[in-house]
Amino acid sequence: MSSVLAEIGTAPFFSDIPEVFCWTKMGAEAGQSLDAIIHRKELERSASNGTFVWGIGNSLGTSAELAKKMSPNGEVDVLFTPMKSQAKTIDSAPSEILLWLSYYDRNGHVTDLPQYTMVTSRGGSKRAHYALLCYSDKTLADHTDLGSFDAAYARNLASLNPIGASQVTSIVKYDNASCVAEKPYRIAFKGKLHKEGFVRLASPVVLDTALMALYHDVCRASSVREWQARLEFFKEEASHHVRGETAELF
Repeated sequence: MSSVLAEIGTAPFFSDIPEVFCWTKMGAEAGQSLDAIIHRKELERSASNGTFVWGIGNSLGTSAELAKKMSPNGEVDVLFTPMKSQAKTIDSAPSEILLWLSYYDRNGHVTDLPQYTMVTSRGGSKRAHYALLCYSDKTLADHTDLGSFDAAYARNLASLNPIGASQVTSIVKYDNASCVAEKPYRIAFKGKLHKEGFVRLASPVVLDTALMALYHDVCRASSVREWQARLEFFKEEASHHVRGETAELF
């Protein structure tokens, strides 16, 4: 797989972008490079019949549900674009990494994440983490023909305010009648929001030395079969180390 970051700016500008979509900017996270993350997310997607879970650091509130109501057939596209700036050290080399094993469903019940999905984040002072439940029937690798969209014409769906520079994930209302891209972002790959779409994560586990070794072993998987076997064992071991009750932690 070619480097995602190396391809920034090479795709043409396309105006055929949904009026409403979810936009998330990607970068190094929990000590992993973006290319490494996309590699394991593709294994995750292949092992889970098209489903993958993408961790995000900010809440979307009720915007995801609003987007479903405003989109044809209730389907909301998720557009993934590489960040234009370098990841902060706290993300690229965190002092602590958390594994998240479950999420709160729409009824507030703690529910296991899909069996062959894995979400991590930096730990330390981080108080909460969220995720996009996604689906794609196409590979997440080598999507070199998806073009770009212009961030200058993207607004937060609920408030119609401009997307903030530090806003990593947003539900967007998009309106671009121009043929000139002022703030182009290249689309690396895309999917659709799946089931709840946006969730708050639960059941965090701090990766100690033993769990970290298992985590790296999972990340080195080179096939779907290896991914499934190693991840299943890793999550089983991690389940014995859940950091207290999530409600008490947060």
